[in-house]
Amino acid sequence: MLNRKTMMAAAIAGFALVGSAVALAQTPPTTPTPPDRDAMRLQMRANMCAEAPARLAGRIAYAEVKLGITDAQKGAWQTFATEARAAAQPMLKLCDTPPANTRGDAAAELAQRERFLTASLESTKAMRAAVEKLTPVLTADQRTKLAEVVRMSGRGGMYRHGGMHQHGGMHQHGGHGMPPTNTPAPTK
Repeated sequence: MLNRKTMMAAAIAGFALVGSAVALAQTPPTTPTPPDRDAMRLQMRANMCAEAPARLAGRIAYAEVKLGITDAQKGAWQTFATEARAAAQPMLKLCDTPPANTRGDAAAELAQRERFLTASLESTKAMRAAVEKLTPVLTADQRTKLAEVVRMSGRGGMYRHGGMHQHGGMHQHGGHGMPPTNTPAPTK
Protein backbone atom coordinates (compact mmCIF):
# COMPACT_ATOMS: atom_id res chain seq x y z
CA MET A 1 0.00 0.00 0.00
CA LEU A 2 1.09 3.52 -0.63
CA ASN A 3 2.33 5.37 2.31
CA ARG A 4 1.15 8.79 3.25
CA LYS A 5 4.19 10.61 1.86
CA THR A 6 3.84 8.98 -1.54
CA MET A 7 0.15 9.81 -1.73
CA MET A 8 0.81 13.41 -0.77
CA ALA A 9 3.57 13.73 -3.39
CA ALA A 10 1.27 12.20 -6.04
CA ALA A 11 -1.54 14.64 -5.13
CA ILE A 12 0.81 17.63 -5.30
CA ALA A 13 2.17 16.47 -8.66
CA GLY A 14 -1.41 15.98 -9.92
CA PHE A 15 -2.43 19.47 -8.83
CA ALA A 16 0.67 20.90 -10.46
CA LEU A 17 -0.16 19.15 -13.74
CA VAL A 18 -3.79 20.31 -13.64
CA GLY A 19 -2.66 23.86 -12.79
CA SER A 20 -0.23 23.86 -15.70
CA ALA A 21 -2.91 22.62 -18.09
CA VAL A 22 -5.32 25.34 -16.96
CA ALA A 23 -2.64 28.00 -17.33
CA LEU A 24 -1.81 26.79 -20.83
CA ALA A 25 -5.48 26.72 -21.84
CA GLN A 26 -6.06 30.37 -20.88
CA THR A 27 -6.27 32.94 -23.64
CA PRO A 28 -2.98 34.75 -24.07
CA PRO A 29 -3.01 38.47 -23.37
CA THR A 30 -3.84 40.53 -26.44
CA THR A 31 -1.44 43.12 -27.72
CA PRO A 32 -2.79 46.65 -27.64
CA THR A 33 -4.48 47.70 -30.83
CA PRO A 34 -2.41 50.29 -32.63
CA PRO A 35 -4.11 53.66 -33.02
CA ASP A 36 -6.08 54.21 -36.20
CA ARG A 37 -3.59 56.40 -38.05
CA ASP A 38 -6.06 57.42 -40.72
CA ALA A 39 -8.53 58.63 -38.09
CA MET A 40 -5.74 60.46 -36.26
CA ARG A 41 -4.64 62.19 -39.48
CA LEU A 42 -8.19 63.22 -40.29
CA GLN A 43 -8.59 64.68 -36.81
CA MET A 44 -5.27 66.56 -37.07
CA ARG A 45 -6.33 67.89 -40.47
CA ALA A 46 -9.69 69.02 -39.10
CA ASN A 47 -7.95 70.80 -36.22
CA MET A 48 -5.46 72.48 -38.56
CA CYS A 49 -8.19 73.59 -40.96
CA ALA A 50 -10.25 74.99 -38.07
CA GLU A 51 -7.23 76.93 -36.76
CA ALA A 52 -6.04 78.19 -40.15
CA PRO A 53 -7.82 81.58 -40.25
CA ALA A 54 -6.63 82.53 -36.76
CA ARG A 55 -3.08 81.40 -37.47
CA LEU A 56 -3.01 83.34 -40.73
CA ALA A 57 -4.23 86.50 -39.02
CA GLY A 58 -1.65 86.00 -36.27
CA ARG A 59 1.20 85.56 -38.73
CA ILE A 60 0.26 88.67 -40.69
CA ALA A 61 0.07 90.66 -37.44
CA TYR A 62 3.43 89.22 -36.36
CA ALA A 63 5.05 90.26 -39.63
CA GLU A 64 3.62 93.79 -39.30
CA VAL A 65 5.10 94.22 -35.84
CA LYS A 66 8.38 92.49 -36.76
CA LEU A 67 8.85 94.82 -39.74
CA GLY A 68 7.84 97.89 -37.74
CA ILE A 69 5.39 99.15 -40.37
CA THR A 70 5.12 102.96 -40.11
CA ASP A 71 2.05 105.12 -40.57
CA ALA A 72 3.31 106.12 -44.01
CA GLN A 73 3.51 102.41 -44.97
CA LYS A 74 0.07 101.44 -43.60
CA GLY A 75 -1.70 101.70 -46.98
CA ALA A 76 0.82 99.46 -48.71
CA TRP A 77 0.75 97.10 -45.73
CA GLN A 78 -3.06 96.82 -45.80
CA THR A 79 -2.89 95.98 -49.50
CA PHE A 80 -0.22 93.37 -48.76
CA ALA A 81 -2.26 91.85 -45.91
CA THR A 82 -5.33 91.58 -48.16
CA GLU A 83 -3.25 89.97 -50.90
CA ALA A 84 -1.59 87.62 -48.40
CA ARG A 85 -5.00 86.42 -47.21
CA ALA A 86 -6.08 85.97 -50.85
CA ALA A 87 -2.84 84.10 -51.61
CA ALA A 88 -3.68 81.58 -48.90
CA GLN A 89 -7.08 80.77 -50.42
CA PRO A 90 -6.00 77.99 -52.81
CA MET A 91 -4.50 76.14 -49.85
CA LEU A 92 -7.45 76.88 -47.59
CA LYS A 93 -9.84 75.52 -50.20
CA LEU A 94 -8.17 72.15 -49.76
CA CYS A 95 -9.86 72.07 -46.34
CA ASP A 96 -13.28 72.12 -48.05
CA THR A 97 -12.84 68.63 -49.46
CA PRO A 98 -11.95 65.79 -47.12
CA PRO A 99 -9.11 63.68 -48.45
CA ALA A 100 -10.00 60.40 -50.03
CA ASN A 101 -8.51 57.22 -48.66
CA THR A 102 -5.90 56.57 -51.32
CA ARG A 103 -4.24 53.67 -49.57
CA GLY A 104 -3.30 51.08 -52.17
CA ASP A 105 -4.15 53.34 -55.14
CA ALA A 106 -0.98 54.97 -56.46
CA ALA A 107 -2.77 57.01 -59.14
CA ALA A 108 -5.25 58.43 -56.60
CA GLU A 109 -2.42 59.24 -54.18
CA LEU A 110 -0.55 61.08 -56.92
CA ALA A 111 -3.70 62.97 -57.99
CA GLN A 112 -4.21 64.07 -54.39
CA ARG A 113 -0.59 65.15 -54.13
CA GLU A 114 -0.93 67.03 -57.42
CA ARG A 115 -3.95 68.97 -56.06
CA PHE A 116 -1.88 70.01 -53.05
CA LEU A 117 1.15 70.99 -55.10
CA THR A 118 -0.99 72.96 -57.57
CA ALA A 119 -2.65 74.87 -54.72
CA SER A 120 0.75 75.41 -53.11
CA LEU A 121 2.18 76.78 -56.36
CA GLU A 122 -0.79 79.12 -56.83
CA SER A 123 -0.40 80.39 -53.25
CA THR A 124 3.34 80.81 -53.67
CA LYS A 125 2.98 82.81 -56.89
CA ALA A 126 0.33 85.08 -55.38
CA MET A 127 2.40 85.62 -52.23
CA ARG A 128 5.49 86.44 -54.25
CA ALA A 129 3.52 89.05 -56.21
CA ALA A 130 2.25 90.58 -52.94
CA VAL A 131 5.78 90.70 -51.51
CA GLU A 132 7.14 92.25 -54.71
CA LYS A 133 4.51 95.03 -54.49
CA LEU A 134 5.29 95.69 -50.82
CA THR A 135 9.08 95.64 -51.07
CA PRO A 136 9.58 99.08 -52.71
CA VAL A 137 7.99 100.88 -49.74
CA LEU A 138 10.14 99.07 -47.17
CA THR A 139 13.44 100.26 -45.78
CA ALA A 140 16.55 98.12 -46.19
CA ASP A 141 16.18 96.92 -42.59
CA GLN A 142 12.53 96.01 -43.15
CA ARG A 143 13.42 94.12 -46.32
CA THR A 144 15.96 92.10 -44.35
CA LYS A 145 13.36 91.35 -41.69
CA LEU A 146 10.82 90.37 -44.34
CA ALA A 147 13.37 88.01 -45.86
CA GLU A 148 13.84 86.46 -42.38
CA VAL A 149 10.08 86.00 -42.01
CA VAL A 150 9.87 84.37 -45.44
CA ARG A 151 12.90 82.18 -44.70
CA MET A 152 11.33 81.16 -41.39
CA SER A 153 8.20 80.17 -43.27
CA GLY A 154 10.12 77.47 -45.14
CA ARG A 155 11.13 75.91 -41.83
CA GLY A 156 7.68 75.65 -40.33
CA GLY A 157 6.98 79.35 -39.92
CA MET A 158 4.18 81.47 -41.35
CA TYR A 159 3.10 79.06 -44.02
CA ARG A 160 3.41 75.63 -42.52
CA HIS A 161 2.34 76.36 -38.96
CA GLY A 162 -0.63 78.22 -40.29
CA GLY A 163 -2.21 75.01 -41.35
CA MET A 164 -0.88 71.85 -42.73
CA HIS A 165 2.54 70.48 -43.36
CA GLN A 166 4.08 69.53 -46.62
CA HIS A 167 3.99 65.84 -47.24
CA GLY A 168 2.32 63.73 -49.85
CA GLY A 169 -1.26 63.38 -48.67
CA MET A 170 -3.95 66.05 -48.59
CA HIS A 171 -4.72 65.43 -44.92
CA GLN A 172 -1.56 67.23 -43.91
CA HIS A 173 -1.82 70.29 -46.08
CA GLY A 174 -3.14 73.78 -45.92
CA GLY A 175 -1.28 76.92 -46.01
CA HIS A 176 -1.40 80.29 -44.61
CA GLY A 177 0.74 83.33 -44.71
CA MET A 178 4.00 83.13 -46.53
CA PRO A 179 4.77 80.09 -48.66
CA PRO A 180 7.86 78.03 -47.96
CA THR A 181 11.07 79.04 -49.63
CA ASN A 182 13.89 76.97 -50.96
CA THR A 183 16.67 77.72 -48.54
CA PRO A 184 20.02 76.40 -49.79
CA ALA A 185 21.45 73.58 -47.79
CA PRO A 186 24.49 74.46 -45.71
CA THR A 187 27.78 73.54 -47.35
CA LYS A 188 30.27 71.36 -45.55
